Amino acid sequence: MKFSLLAILLVALAIGSESASLVKRDAPAELEKIAKYFQDLVDKLKNVEGPELANKANAYFEESRAQFQPMVEKLQEQLKPLSSNIEDHIKPLAASVQAQVAPLAGLFQTHVEDVLKFVADKSKAILPPQ
Repeated sequence: MKFSLLAILLVALAIGSESASLVKRDAPAELEKIAKYFQDLVDKLKNVEGPELANKANAYFEESRAQFQPMVEKLQEQLKPLSSNIEDHIKPLAASVQAQVAPLAGLFQTHVEDVLKFVADKSKAILPPQ
C-alpha cells in the first residue's frame, strides 16, 4: 500500500510538472510584453507632472487595456483546458488516496489512544493517591 501511495504521488507530480512546462513554453514572450508595459508606464509617469498626470495615466491605462485584452483572453483560453485536465486527473487520485488513508488514520488513532491510556495508567501507579 505504501508503494501505491508513492506511485500516486509521483503520477500527480509528473502531471503537474508537465502542465507547468506547457504553460512556461507560451508565457515568456507574453510576460516580456507585460514587463515592458510596466516599464513604459513608470517611464511615462516620471515625465509627467501636475494635474495632467491623472488624464495621461487614464489614457495610457485605457490604451494598454485595449492592447492587452486579447492577450489575456488568449492565455485564459490556453489555461482553461489545462486546468480542467489537471482537475480530472487529480480528483480520482485524491479520492483514491483518501480511501487508502482513512483506515490508516483510524488505526493510528487507536494506537495513540492505547499509548495515552498506557501512560495514564502508569502515571496513576507512580503518583501517590490524593
